[in-house]
Amino acid sequence: MLLSNLALAFVTGLISSFGHCLGMCGGIVAIYSARQAAQTPPGESQPGMWARIFSFLPLHLGRITTYTFFGAMIGLAGSLLDQASGMMGWQGIFSVLVGIIMLLVSFSLMGILPPIEATLVSLTKGNTPMTRMRGLFGKKSFAATLTLGMLWGFLPCGLVFAMLVLAARVGTLWGGALTMLAFGLGTIPTLVGFGLAANLLSPKLRGGLQSVAALLLMLFAVQTVLRGLAVANIIPSFSYGQVMLW
Repeated sequence: MLLSNLALAFVTGLISSFGHCLGMCGGIVAIYSARQAAQTPPGESQPGMWARIFSFLPLHLGRITTYTFFGAMIGLAGSLLDQASGMMGWQGIFSVLVGIIMLLVSFSLMGILPPIEATLVSLTKGNTPMTRMRGLFGKKSFAATLTLGMLWGFLPCGLVFAMLVLAARVGTLWGGALTMLAFGLGTIPTLVGFGLAANLLSPKLRGGLQSVAALLLMLFAVQTVLRGLAVANIIPSFSYGQVMLW
């Protein structure tokens, strides 16, 4: 199950980054890039492409560190819940609930339901890390850029929420951490190179890729619900060859 979780998390991050992540977080990358370029002294040439790419690495290292920490904590919580219950029936109920939440998030990503980010912002009453991030955009130190990335990871995001639900399903600290790490790594190519490649994609194509990511999440949500029902002995398990689908 862990390998399938990691594959789903990475592919979802890779595909959705062209649509959802580019729309939600592309502005953060653009502001950071513009502020860094503005700090180049007059008369000096702007940094080359590789220098600009490397300047983004601490930013994304901080973001993925936050994701991985959240994944570890929620994976540990799932593990403790399993140990406390000690019942296969409870595991089945938990799996069904996880699948339903993933299904709702996929509907949100497809535009069928309102954006989940708006709900998350309303729950936090608008108190987001963005206010603390503003003073760090123009700083060039590694520590400042790493902190900026870590704060970025705290911003409300429906896709991150969906992946955290997926991490909880693993039920182990390391499994949850690796799930979020895989998701974060999947988003890097687009968010690092959005000025070179992703901006060449039309908004319509980006929206299509986001729908593909939502569809993948939806299919895995259905499988999660069916697996939970099978664990609870409500429906029979089903295998295709050597692969157990639920």
